[in-house]
Amino acid sequence: MKNTKAIIVLLASISLLLAMVAVNLIVTAVSQDEMVWATTTVKSPYEGIEIKTKEAAEKEYKLVFQYPAVQHKELNDSFEQYMKQKEAAFFTEVQKIDAKKLKKEPASLSVSFEIIPAGRDVYSILFTEKVYLTAHHTYAETESFLIDLQEPAVTSTEGLFINSEKASTALQLPEAIKSSVLYIQEQNMIVQGQKTGEDSRVPMVKAAPFVQKEWRNRLDFAAAAVKDNSEKKIALTFDDGPNPSSTEAILKTLKKHHAKATFFVLGNRVERYPELVDKIVQEGHEVGNHSWSHPDFTKLSQEKVKNELDHTAAQVEQAAGVSPIAVRPPYGATNDTVNEVIGQKPLLWTIDTLDWKSHDPKAICSVVKKEAKNGSIVLMHDIHQTTAEALDQLITDLEKQGFRFVTVSEL
Repeated sequence: MKNTKAIIVLLASISLLLAMVAVNLIVTAVSQDEMVWATTTVKSPYEGIEIKTKEAAEKEYKLVFQYPAVQHKELNDSFEQYMKQKEAAFFTEVQKIDAKKLKKEPASLSVSFEIIPAGRDVYSILFTEKVYLTAHHTYAETESFLIDLQEPAVTSTEGLFINSEKASTALQLPEAIKSSVLYIQEQNMIVQGQKTGEDSRVPMVKAAPFVQKEWRNRLDFAAAAVKDNSEKKIALTFDDGPNPSSTEAILKTLKKHHAKATFFVLGNRVERYPELVDKIVQEGHEVGNHSWSHPDFTKLSQEKVKNELDHTAAQVEQAAGVSPIAVRPPYGATNDTVNEVIGQKPLLWTIDTLDWKSHDPKAICSVVKKEAKNGSIVLMHDIHQTTAEALDQLITDLEKQGFRFVTVSEL
């Protein structure tokens, strides 16, 4: 009999406990499903963008969402989905809190945003989420996105890059892009370090090769035209590589002198030595496109020229997470038809060292020392060991003349 009563009491206790849990879940779940939203929409300072605000309040919680409303359903759906994700994550946490505590101290979630013009019809959107669950569980986070009102299109910070991890290290950012808040403003990428608290300002012209082509085309990466006669600049360029022994030696010398250079690579050699191309980029140098197999572009159809360049670009992107934007046609051979495929002015040279002909380090140095002037672009080839041997003395001579070594894009 005693055992029977004990069992009855135990079952009653379990039933009561289950009922309490069910009530607790129903309080939050039902309230979430039956929320009454107060919605307002006002104009923003930017044409084509309105500010939409949705608010809902119950005894246990309060929600405030503020986000853009534009003329494109695709973008609006993205914003709505983003808010739903934040709401769902919030209620998952709320359901872990005792209902009595929530009635005494309601939880809250607010999402606001900031608009930063990034280009024509392109904006950086910074969403800031503030969550209060209990006195000991509160936090704030910011996420950034880029939107194009003309296309329309939207991307996350990480999705903006070909390879955000490689871009982070090559651009020497204080922390990884994927854990940073990034926005574009006045020809610069501003990267806010969420862990370090340090911000980095990267000129867009420097960041451009790391950006996905579709977004690179939407943004203005033109360098500001600043005439500076206070220093002499020169661009050292190397064609036809990479080559393990000579390119490695060249990189070592460039690092010794803290000099930057541009390497116009061949796609078939990038395919063989991808790690070397990645090293070139990670050490702060520029990679340009010199075709896949070194043909004379003027003797090819536009389709074949395009294939040569596209195949090489894809190989470089895979190897180093960067796009070879600057193009130098093999032999410098170009015409209007070729230029139309390239889509920009080809990067040629002003000083030809003839290193492929002389294979003489002294002769190479002599030519450059004699002809160097502010803004010169020096042509060399990093497939020749004699060029690698000449480089240390060549740079030393130019340093004595007061030159600073930059990439062709920096000129």
